[in-house]
Formats: sequence, structure tokens, C-alpha cells
Amino acid sequence: MFKVLVLAGTLLEAQRGGRKVSEWEMSQLVPMITESANSPVRSLWQSFGGSPWFESMREEFGLEETTITADGGSAWGLTSTSARDQVQLLRQVLIGEWGPIGSEYREIAFDLMSSVTPGQTWGITAGVPEEWQVAQKNGFAGITINSVGWVDEPGAGPGYLVAILSQGWPDHPSGIGAVEVVSRAIAGTMTSPLPK
Repeated sequence: MFKVLVLAGTLLEAQRGGRKVSEWEMSQLVPMITESANSPVRSLWQSFGGSPWFESMREEFGLEETTITADGGSAWGLTSTSARDQVQLLRQVLIGEWGPIGSEYREIAFDLMSSVTPGQTWGITAGVPEEWQVAQKNGFAGITINSVGWVDEPGAGPGYLVAILSQGWPDHPSGIGAVEVVSRAIAGTMTSPLPK
């Protein structure tokens, strides 16, 4: 999920600079995360140095199973990753179990990922009770359909992180449907009341 790591890297750059996220950076982050727009992620990626910067962020967040593939310095989205790495990244970016990002900057990530447009709320929302909160990012490119994020019951105990990665679909509706079958199975277990 390339855009989540670019989000994390942008926040970390601002934090290390001892500054707030700039107006320009926010103007790119909002459509990048809430609409899954591609032009803003290209702009951010290039502004920080392209592939070498992205590689440094991969190392910074300890994503050992994430690699840049077939990249000649301009193919910003060509990466491979794992569900494990995606959950490890979300633990740092959204809930701060560890990692370099402070709470002020994590709040920005959470606000963006919990404000996606209706057209981007498929995936890990499937099967989740309506009153629960979801902070998510979906990814789709050709045969690849992914959905990751945090699901939480307001005012209750800890929620859960989830990363559903899939590949090999003939079209987006097929992949989305399969991801949502998995999400419903997870949500059915994780959101059910505990027996008394």
C-alpha cells in the first residue's frame, strides 16, 4: 500500500523538521488518501526525492517484506509488500504502539484515513457494525485489490487492525467482492460480543 507509506513519510518529514504539515502537503495528502488520487502521491514522492526517499522510509518503518520492484527511478507505484508489513506500518502510523511518529502527526493520519469518500469505503468495512469507526486505505492496480486499516468500536476496548491483500482478479468488482468476503469473516469474529 504505497500511499500509506508516502503518508507516513510525509508526516515524519514534517515532524523531523519541527514544523506542521505544510498547506501544500495537506493539499496533496487529502485527495491521495480520501479519494485515492494518483497525481498527489506522485507529487509528494517526487518532492522528497523519489525512489531513494521511499526506500529510506521503508527502512525507517522496518518493513522488511516490502520492496520496490522493476523501478528505474520513476515508477512510483511498483512495490511488493505483505500483510504483516502493512499491519506493522499501521501499528506505527495509526495507533502508535511504537515507531517514530508522534501523536500530533498520527492524528492527521487517522483523520484522513477515517474520512475517505463513499466510493472508497469498500473492503475492510464489510461486515463491520454501522456505529463502529473505520480508518482505511484501499489499493487497486490491475489484478491487485487490497484493503487495510483499523476498525474500532467507539468508547469500547481496543479495536483491531486488518490487512487484506489479494491478486489475480479479472476485474475490480471480482476482487472487491472477494476482499469483502474475507472482511465479513473477520468482522463476524472481531465485532461479536464476548459471551458472558
